[in-house]
Amino acid sequence: MNRTVPVLICALVAGAAAAHEGGWRDDYGRGRNQDFGSGAYAGFSIGQLRYSEEGLDTITPATGTFVIGAPLSPNLALEARIGVGLGRAETNAYGVQVNSVYGGYLKGSLPLSPGFALYGLGGVAGVDLKRDFGLIEARDTGFSYGLGVDFDLAGNSRLNVEWVRLATGNNLGYDYHVDQASIGVVWRF
Repeated sequence: MNRTVPVLICALVAGAAAAHEGGWRDDYGRGRNQDFGSGAYAGFSIGQLRYSEEGLDTITPATGTFVIGAPLSPNLALEARIGVGLGRAETNAYGVQVNSVYGGYLKGSLPLSPGFALYGLGGVAGVDLKRDFGLIEARDTGFSYGLGVDFDLAGNSRLNVEWVRLATGNNLGYDYHVDQASIGVVWRF
């Protein structure tokens, strides 16, 4: 689990290097993926869910998520996401397993340079968790928000790194929240 952050950083650096190696502009001065926002896109991400409950250390199971999106304008898109856990995680004998993660978002992008943009997410998301303490099953749905960065890669692909607050809840009087940090790739079609 402690290897996730270095792997995410390496993937980010490799993606940024690949994007930069190809050059940011074509012969006509346009950004390489300037038209990325003009078509629907799909992709996947690998992430680390962070389950934080009062009185417990953070528990961090891995997740895999499928993403599909459709632009409403060059800087605004709708996204749908569905994902699953990639195993159970345990900290101090308390374990959490992710059964599913899902969400629908409005994504607003702020291009900072050709090939690089910041974005914010807002929408509804939910998690279905299985714990081996307190209330065993947790199914929470509610307002979700997050921030991320997009990097254009070769062709019609894009690398993203993001953080999202997925859900909050209460486990026998102890408040908890569920966040997710992830790295992903999407392709426009």
